[in-house]
Amino acid sequence: MIRILTLSLFLFALSTQAFAQDEPKKPTVNDLAWLAGCWTQESGPGRVSYEQWSSPGGLMIGMARTVRDGRIVDYEFLKLIEKEGDVYYVAIPARQKETHFKLTSLKEGVAVFENPDHDFPNTITYTRGSDKINVRVQGNSNGQVRGFELNFSPGDC
Repeated sequence: MIRILTLSLFLFALSTQAFAQDEPKKPTVNDLAWLAGCWTQESGPGRVSYEQWSSPGGLMIGMARTVRDGRIVDYEFLKLIEKEGDVYYVAIPARQKETHFKLTSLKEGVAVFENPDHDFPNTITYTRGSDKINVRVQGNSNGQVRGFELNFSPGDC
């Protein structure tokens, strides 16, 4: 009887350990290390967009700016943070309050951040290519879906 009880407890311990290992690992900021670096896009005559991200360390700090004819015409500060077990993209546009977008999907170089309660955008998607990063910004505005894309290549910031 003791052998059966001991064997049963041993098998139970093994099965719970195996079950615990099957649970998917929650993403962390470090899983987004592929964003680190300087990224640029020429978006018209005399107009260049830049996005720069620090290397991760539990937090990533970024900055985006658009330069036209040598002058900064738009900018925003960015952060990737961990809060209560989730990852958030925090956008702080020029002269505006910060907005948090929760990481809702992270698969093979595609990160989707969402905030359905924000006016625009509601979704920001980063896609890593072999030597580029595509950023898709989209949302609802006056009942219509609208958005834009930025196609960044490695560059100097």
